[in-house]
Amino acid sequence: MKRVIFFILLLSAIAASAQRRRQKITEPVFDTTPEEAMAIYDFETAEEILEAQIEYLEKTEQPTEEKEALLEIVRKNMLKLHSTANVTIIDSVALPKSAITNALALGNESGTIEKFAEHFNQKDTLDRTVFINQLKNRRIYGKPTGKGNMLLYGQELIGNEWTTEQEQKGLQTEDSEVMNYPFMLTDGMTLYYAAKTEEGLGGYDIYMSRYDPDDHVYLAPENVGMPFNSPANDYLMCIDEYNNLGWFVSDRNQPADSACLYIFVPIATRRVYTEQAVGIKMLRNLARIHSLRDTWENKEEVAGAQKRLKEVRDHEKKEGKAHDFDFILNDQHIYTTLTDFRNEQARKQASLWDEARKDLTNTQAQLTQLRGKYASASNDVKQQLAPQIRLIESRVEKLSEDVKGLEKQIRQLELKN
Repeated sequence: MKRVIFFILLLSAIAASAQRRRQKITEPVFDTTPEEAMAIYDFETAEEILEAQIEYLEKTEQPTEEKEALLEIVRKNMLKLHSTANVTIIDSVALPKSAITNALALGNESGTIEKFAEHFNQKDTLDRTVFINQLKNRRIYGKPTGKGNMLLYGQELIGNEWTTEQEQKGLQTEDSEVMNYPFMLTDGMTLYYAAKTEEGLGGYDIYMSRYDPDDHVYLAPENVGMPFNSPANDYLMCIDEYNNLGWFVSDRNQPADSACLYIFVPIATRRVYTEQAVGIKMLRNLARIHSLRDTWENKEEVAGAQKRLKEVRDHEKKEGKAHDFDFILNDQHIYTTLTDFRNEQARKQASLWDEARKDLTNTQAQLTQLRGKYASASNDVKQQLAPQIRLIESRVEKLSEDVKGLEKQIRQLELKN
């Protein structure tokens, strides 16, 4: 009996000791979150926080999968940060995602990008695009395979008929891969496209590959890296070789239904920034495109590219392709100027909508800038910035509602005709 009592007391002591050890495990506290650190590309801090959080979750026997997945993304971005391309970005414009293809100012020599639904005249819920070459005898687009992924397929125009679609072989690296937004250079060999992969930096990443005519396959695709790619969705890279201008799209720091179209100067040989040359803070800013002017090392190059861009846009306007805005009336029609509206009341409302839309874009940019400051600020500065951010967030919400309400009114008025 004494032995039984002894063992009971011993087990109680062990349990009490274990309980005391558990009570000593405290959750780590940081001045920022992993997501805030990632927003300013401070991946080292994000990694440190996530490692501490995972250790705490393991000790307290809680799930760690979500934190581990984010940590993997952080580490991949950390590696890409230190090979950020030295590229000149001359312009950017925030647009509704649905208006991106119409805003591309590609020269005729570069082919065209069209929405899948418009090109094939059918409904499409996958937000796909089709690339058509200059001769209009080749097209490439994404196609679901029924296995939860989407691969690139192509067709050739022979006579008056398109050939049976063929998979663009050599690009797929995993079963779950999703490919979209293709564009091919005039050499007919160099392909840019976007893909969602397990090895990517997050969301869509832009990749480049070249076609091997001997083996009839594409070579292993390469991730084009930063600043083109980010933890957000980056896609639709197009290069106008004749005008030496390039475009790509990113939804980093953008509302859910918007994206930013960046215009850059393509370079024949990749150059990279180094931390030793520019410092870690500037390297992070360059990688996340904090400011376009940070990339303007050669003012003559910038001026020349901006002049070429203006000429391309002026040429579009002369051909009747002016784009004051992009108002989606329905699946068949997108209005780009006030004169497109046939209903007078709809035209007046559209003028108000355009002003509200511009106000919303400017306010969103202001909010993004303040959030960036907040992420890297001291606690005292954060307390000062927080009320401003909440106020602007309320204004963004109100403007978004106004824009959507005006859009609904305009469609109702215009579609009465």
